[in-house]
Amino acid sequence: MNLETLGQVLVETEVVVEPESVALLVDALGTPTAGEVALRLPFFGPTVGGSDSVVGPIGLSLERGLAGGQSFEWHRSFRLGEQVSVVVSVEDIIDKGTLHLATVLSEYRDADGELIQRQRTVFVERKPADSSEDSDAAVDERSAGEAST
Repeated sequence: MNLETLGQVLVETEVVVEPESVALLVDALGTPTAGEVALRLPFFGPTVGGSDSVVGPIGLSLERGLAGGQSFEWHRSFRLGEQVSVVVSVEDIIDKGTLHLATVLSEYRDADGELIQRQRTVFVERKPADSSEDSDAAVDERSAGEAST
């Protein structure tokens, strides 16, 4: 994980709450309150700027990483057809021994700059094996190759 991305803005864009996308979400939810729920969460912050707008810049290894949690702060529901500005940034990165935890903050604002929603997504990544372990593995592989010749 790239610890130097702490505090960086990764995405700054405008999106529209598309009625067609909300309708697909309502159908997928299939509950009596699906319409209300869909307007609370029509976007997922880490992918709002594209599928690699967060994972790539923070250097998250998909082989060693996972989504560790999601939290929301709602100020109001989104409105169909409204244009929304979104800023996605790296709010925090914590080094916890064998793990890195990155908190990605996504803020959605309306045309007047009023906050609609904050999303926080935590990504957890297991650190790669240290270089001495990699060297030991390379020696073991060479030894195994020599033994078979």
